[in-house]
Amino acid sequence: MNKYISIEDFIESQELAISALLYQLRETILHAHPKMTERFMFNTAMFGVKNELCYFVVLNKNKGVEIGFHRGFQMSNEQGLLESKKRKFIHGITLKDLDDFKNKEAPFKEILQEAIILDEINEKSIFSEILQAGRKKKS
Repeated sequence: MNKYISIEDFIESQELAISALLYQLRETILHAHPKMTERFMFNTAMFGVKNELCYFVVLNKNKGVEIGFHRGFQMSNEQGLLESKKRKFIHGITLKDLDDFKNKEAPFKEILQEAIILDEINEKSIFSEILQAGRKKKS
């Protein structure tokens, strides 16, 4: 696995179609809330307001991008876009390219707003629970 030094480095290292999608996702997420922040950890772009609420990763063999929501298991999924992929906490949306994102942009923004609300009303970060659960499995 490649190690990247920043979100920009990560995005710029992708194929053109994927990097265009990542730039658009990043802008959309960052503009979703005035206190939205980003950070790069575990070789992944993470976004949050109070705690980490979502991230994006490039799927193997450039099959697109997944936006994972840490509290996805608590979300309504009224839009029908969230997939659990047999994960306990994180549910995500897979996007193939920029056109796919543009077709799903309105429901994506609704999902993002729901994730922000869940982040704001919950005191505890679910991300720490996810990391602890992963550590327990390895033991």
